[in-house]
Parts: sequence; structure tokens; C-alpha cells
Amino acid sequence: MLQYCKMRLVQVLETVKHGSINSLLRETVYLNREAVPVEIELDNLRPVADFARPHDEEVVELTQELLQNRQLAYPLKSRHLKTLNYLKRGYRGYALVKGNKVFGDIWCADSKAGNDCYKHPDELWLGVRCAPKEVYTFDMFVDPANRGGNLAAALQNGALHLLKRHGYTKAYGFFWSDNVPALWVHRTLRWRELNRVRATRLLLSRKLYVTGDPAD
Repeated sequence: MLQYCKMRLVQVLETVKHGSINSLLRETVYLNREAVPVEIELDNLRPVADFARPHDEEVVELTQELLQNRQLAYPLKSRHLKTLNYLKRGYRGYALVKGNKVFGDIWCADSKAGNDCYKHPDELWLGVRCAPKEVYTFDMFVDPANRGGNLAAALQNGALHLLKRHGYTKAYGFFWSDNVPALWVHRTLRWRELNRVRATRLLLSRKLYVTGDPAD
């Protein structure tokens, strides 16, 4: 709990420093915002080469050993603290790195991370449930100073390929319908959109209800 509180405090301080308080408030306070749950079969992924990046960049799985051995440097201290918190909770993480620099990361919950039938709290309110060998992906971060150039698509697609190597067969996730870059990435990677969900949140509270299928 102490580490989590420290991470949140550092995140707020960094947000104020970089003048992006509005984006932080948008993630903690919203009214009737539309979420788009998605799923993708991992045997039908786009080739890694479709989203080519410089040859000295790679997508790697984050572990305590990797953090220590390569001394990975995050652009934001709060993101490094979040990485430590997620690893402690048993989540899988994947990062796009160059040398020891982290350009972005994405996180996944499998059966090892959950203590009940849900692997991540989001599954409950999104109306999805991962079966064995399925995984829920969440909280993708891309360094604001390095966005563009297919970085987000390369990170997400590379992580999905690594999950496939670990024997996973399907992944779930979601994006906000008003987040145009996220919508582009998910549709480019051919995620299938599920029934949309409306969410209202006031700080720590959240109220949700299901709306119609996006195909209707």
C-alpha cells in the first residue's frame, strides 16, 4: 500500500510539472464515457514486420531480473514505480526498449494474477471473462516524447506475439471510444470490438451499464 501511495503521489507531481493535469483528471473523473471492449485471436496476428522499428529496438518481457541487469530507465519515475507494483502483484509486462531506455510498456493479467474467477478487476465491469490460456491486456503507456512512427502498434503487436509464444490463445482489452489514437491502433491490429459499455466515475467510484453492439 505504501509503494502504491508513493507511485500515485509521484504521478500527480509529474502531471503538474508537465502541465497535463487535464489528462489526469479525464482518467479519474468522467460522465457517461464509452468504453470499447475488444478481443483478438493470437493465431491470427499481423506479422511483426508490418510495424517495423529501428533495428536496435526490441519488445521484451519485464521481470525483476531484467530491470536489475539492464538498469532500465523510464521517462517517468511514476511509470517505473508502477512497473514494480505490477510485477509484485503478479502481472506480466512487456516493454519496447532501446538499450536501457523504455519507450513504452503494456501489462497483462493471467490466471496467476487473479485470486478469483476474474484475472483483473476490469473484466467484471467490461463484461468479459478470460478462460484458461487467455489473457487480459491493460494500461498501455507510450512515452509522450517518442510517440508516432508506429511505436504503439509495434509495442502492442510485439507483446501479443510474445504472449502467443507463452501458449496464450486469445487476448482481451479495451479502449475509450473518444481516444482516436487507441482506436486506430486496435483496429489496425484487427482486434474485434465487443458490446460497448458506458462508464461514470467520480474519483474512486465507478458506475457502468451496457449499451448496444457496435455492429448494430
